[in-house]
Amino acid sequence: MRVRDQDILLPTTMVGSYPRPNWLTGKVFGEFEEPDFINYRIKENYLDAVRLCVDDQVRAGLDVICDGQQYFESETGHEYGQVFHFWGHHLKGFSRHGEPIAIELYKKFHAPAIIDDVEWVRPVYAPVLEATQWAARGAPTKIAVQGPLFLAFCCTDRHYGDEIKPRAMAIAKAFNAEFRDLAARGVDWIQIHEPLTYYGEEPWYIDVLNAAFEGVDAHRIWHICYGNQGGNPGVGEPRGQDMFPFAFEADVDEIHIETMRRGPGDLAHLKDLPERMSLGVGVIDVKCTVIETPQAVADRLVEASQYVPADRITVSTDCGLLNLKREHAQRKIEALVEGTRLAREILAGG
Repeated sequence: MRVRDQDILLPTTMVGSYPRPNWLTGKVFGEFEEPDFINYRIKENYLDAVRLCVDDQVRAGLDVICDGQQYFESETGHEYGQVFHFWGHHLKGFSRHGEPIAIELYKKFHAPAIIDDVEWVRPVYAPVLEATQWAARGAPTKIAVQGPLFLAFCCTDRHYGDEIKPRAMAIAKAFNAEFRDLAARGVDWIQIHEPLTYYGEEPWYIDVLNAAFEGVDAHRIWHICYGNQGGNPGVGEPRGQDMFPFAFEADVDEIHIETMRRGPGDLAHLKDLPERMSLGVGVIDVKCTVIETPQAVADRLVEASQYVPADRITVSTDCGLLNLKREHAQRKIEALVEGTRLAREILAGG
């Protein structure tokens, strides 16, 4: 697979989040009309945290470096609340004060509210990308974000009405402006996290994803999320039979799925993955502290290559690592890289 100007067999990365160092706590970024950083002390702490996160990835040998979402307050049980509010507190048309989220898993969080036309008015992830590029020292970088449809489902709408599509498309257009800005700043990969719980129900759901990525000059990834911690509501078994080929209509360069936690059941449904797409294979169970063996990682990748050619596969974690201790996260991404090296040897010998 092509990464910048280099062909890499089974390039490695991680989905997104990574454990914070214990000295970085609380909120990092400002909101609405506030400056990017709350104060200079938190800015220094954040930059140091990103540097540590990037250093762990470089030491492990990952090919594409992620920001690690060090701005999430993962030292608490409420980091998911930031998933809903991070975008809503940076886009025009949102207010902080919405209703409690109706989705069962997230009822302890309140949603931001849409009170006017949703618009992108300033860069959202620019300081995140800047910190990551600075720490990565020229290595390829990835920014991973929660998707527009997920936000549309969770927010309180006091402007667009009862129909979800108008607000979802408005949010997607704001995302698109942000993604174009990130591409102009030199990001290599942009990844959207959209749960699979509701996909397959309405054809226009894919239109929202496509609107967010339209014309974005970067490697565009859809991480089909089975959920972190407790998982998404109603998702207990592989859902490839529902997701594919529906998801193949997405205008993305890569679809990423988890395969280690729930097993490889979805892979068979990806044998007809369009040639224009690559497949991201999650080989690290982020909900378990047991460290995967390199052989287990290699075996899963060899199995995946029976359905999608190895030169169209990228290797990643199942989901984000933020809920683990840093030691476990370190060892897991090391196992990911070691297993990938073994898979390369096996596939080259075969």
